[in-house]
Amino acid sequence: MYLRLTVILGAVMMLLHIIGITVGQAIGDDIVTQYGQIGASVTLTCGNIDNGAVEWQLNDSKIIQTSNVELTRTKLTLFNIDVSQEGQYRCRNLESGKTYRTISLMLGYPPGKPRVTCRSVRYPLNVVCLWKLENQTYLPTRLNVLYRYGAEDVNQCSAEEVLQGNCTIEGIKLFSKIPYTVKVTATNPLGSRSTITQFIVEKIIKPDPPTKVSVSPIPNQPKKLLLQWKPPATWPDPSLFLLKYRIMYWPEGSTRYQMIEINDQASYILSGLRSKALYFAKIAAKDFVDNGMYSDWSPTVSARLWSN
Repeated sequence: MYLRLTVILGAVMMLLHIIGITVGQAIGDDIVTQYGQIGASVTLTCGNIDNGAVEWQLNDSKIIQTSNVELTRTKLTLFNIDVSQEGQYRCRNLESGKTYRTISLMLGYPPGKPRVTCRSVRYPLNVVCLWKLENQTYLPTRLNVLYRYGAEDVNQCSAEEVLQGNCTIEGIKLFSKIPYTVKVTATNPLGSRSTITQFIVEKIIKPDPPTKVSVSPIPNQPKKLLLQWKPPATWPDPSLFLLKYRIMYWPEGSTRYQMIEINDQASYILSGLRSKALYFAKIAAKDFVDNGMYSDWSPTVSARLWSN
């Protein structure tokens, strides 16, 4: 009885040992991530192998040698790779099925140079810098944004802002000839590119367009229209930091327009217009003392002149 139990126990232990080895191989089968550039060549290495034939697979399908695929016992080289060759590669013993290495191949491009734009929309409170990469990388790409005023300490934009694609510089120095320097660096597994830009705050002021723009006929005035608007909602203090405005207007069917510039106002009467005609108008804003640039145009509004 004791011998019988010993034999059974030994068999169970052997089975558990075999299962343990198999499970251990599955769990311990680390997946290595490798990156390649679309259109280039990439070589995958099998690693430490024992005797026996070796087979390469892509997503569990056997890989055969072609003009764009070179197979050796320990390496797989892919030429002029494209996105169809992205996936999970496995190098295994053909007889035992033992996997030597599993490689997750991710394809894309190194980052292009970031295009950086800095504007003060909420002058004099802050400057906001935005950026866009020259190309789509198709790979995880990390951005790092640094800035400093003159030779002062370097500051780093918060990760939360960078993820949103912008960086806000608070407490800006006004009326200074010393420039700010901003450096945006894009990095992924295939490379890194940086852009450095400098600016003087007053030269990059660009308000948002005016809001609540409307145009309406004036009773008993057959050749005049009343144009009204509000300062940009993002402009912090229009009574202290004044704005000037550029108005563009034109009649229906015309390819010619008229443009006028006026100082700090919230309305303007367009006069000398064609009776009963339909007119279109839009308006842009700029810092009163002519710093920076005009805003983008407001949405176009329209109205027909008054008639009896």
